[in-house]
Amino acid sequence: MGNDTNAHYNGISDWQALVNKPVIANDGQEVGIVRSIQPESLMVDYGPITPDHYLIPKSSVKDFENGIIHLKNDSKFVESRYKFE
Repeated sequence: MGNDTNAHYNGISDWQALVNKPVIANDGQEVGIVRSIQPESLMVDYGPITPDHYLIPKSSVKDFENGIIHLKNDSKFVESRYKFE
């Protein structure tokens, strides 16, 4: 592994590959779909008409496996800490 600062969280080196992928909390609840990648976080939306928005730190991503992003945190934690309007 090189000195790529994006890869220091969990082995993910191509964060752009996560756009439009589903995000699942560690309790199995769907958090949403990645809409964009920020320098230190993922912008995630959930819901079709008036979506909820989440700004999830890259450090909260546990892994990216079989096209699904798994978080280290449960859905209650995500809802209370990362949701924004």
